[in-house]
Amino acid sequence: MFVAFILGFLDAFLIYILSSYFSELTGVGNIGLFYFVAYSGVFFSLFYLQPLIRAIGKARSLYLFLGITILASVFLTRMEISWLAAMLVLVFIITTNLIWVVLDILLEGFSKDRMSGRIRGLHLTILNAGLLAAPFLSTVALERFHFEGIFFLLVIGYIFVFLVVLIGFRNDNAVYQQKLSLRHTIHKMFYQKNLLRIYAISFALEFFYVMMIVYMPLYLRSLQFSWQDIGIIFTIMLIPFVLLQYPLGILADKRMGEKELLVSSIAIVFGSTFVLGFLGAQDLWLWAAVLFTTRIGVAGIEILRDSYFYKQIDGEDLDVIAFFRTARPVANIIGAVLSAGLLFFFPLTSIFFMVAGVVFLSLFVALSLRDTRSERELGI
Repeated sequence: MFVAFILGFLDAFLIYILSSYFSELTGVGNIGLFYFVAYSGVFFSLFYLQPLIRAIGKARSLYLFLGITILASVFLTRMEISWLAAMLVLVFIITTNLIWVVLDILLEGFSKDRMSGRIRGLHLTILNAGLLAAPFLSTVALERFHFEGIFFLLVIGYIFVFLVVLIGFRNDNAVYQQKLSLRHTIHKMFYQKNLLRIYAISFALEFFYVMMIVYMPLYLRSLQFSWQDIGIIFTIMLIPFVLLQYPLGILADKRMGEKELLVSSIAIVFGSTFVLGFLGAQDLWLWAAVLFTTRIGVAGIEILRDSYFYKQIDGEDLDVIAFFRTARPVANIIGAVLSAGLLFFFPLTSIFFMVAGVVFLSLFVALSLRDTRSERELGI
């Protein structure tokens, strides 16, 4: 759990300013190209993750990806923004995404199905507590030390994580002999319709994330907000993740199941994201309030998605977990293509309407889910 806290902080320390890094090379209209390449790499890497874990074990896979991340960060501390540096950033994005997937697999090994909401809620709450202060601190660091300083701090952070996991997971290096094909995994996903439906909801959530992470900082900068103002807005915006996810996980386990809460959360995200398309004022507190509202819904979707999914599988379903996490790279790839086409004809605010449309479609998917039974319904 401590590892999740530190990794959450390190992740958020870069992601909200990364679009600014790429835009200095290509301009706002073409930054989708970098995300397309990076998440295409993540997507294809996930299909090789299960054979890798089967060969060297979960812990050694985690060490490998952390080592590559540290090495890429070290080089980036000595490089100004350039095409070569951008290629290293793409490697960094791929390995950090794979780190999270391996941690997911490790966590699932300790989970019980009827407690998935609580376990996942606690995990996400700790992760997001680390994430909370990072946007403000990273924007301050960016103004003072530029991107070279950002990557220097990331080197220190990831070395610390590497040492912690080296000690914490040293006895978790079992390898797996079972060999599963991609065809078998896809068949399993399509055979279990509710897995496919929660995957679609996960896609909508990840689509929201990538569009907001990439374009929201750029839009706020276009409204003349300083990086320090943006850091304040984003810190306020992220508070619901810390306050809501663990209670929602308990509620889903003990009282209601996930379906009703998911539908409500999606409706909140749709309404508040649609409103974003009409905001053009340079009002820090107005933006903080509306973005805070979007994250009330997003925090709900994130914990309820994970809780529902992990109640359908167990820790041996490495292939299904890896396939489920392809929702992020798929959303990034499709988002990069759609946003590039949209921005060719329409202003930046059109992104918010597109995201609202995708979230709205996921509402119908959520309504078709077969709900899980809570402890109260099971008489436990």
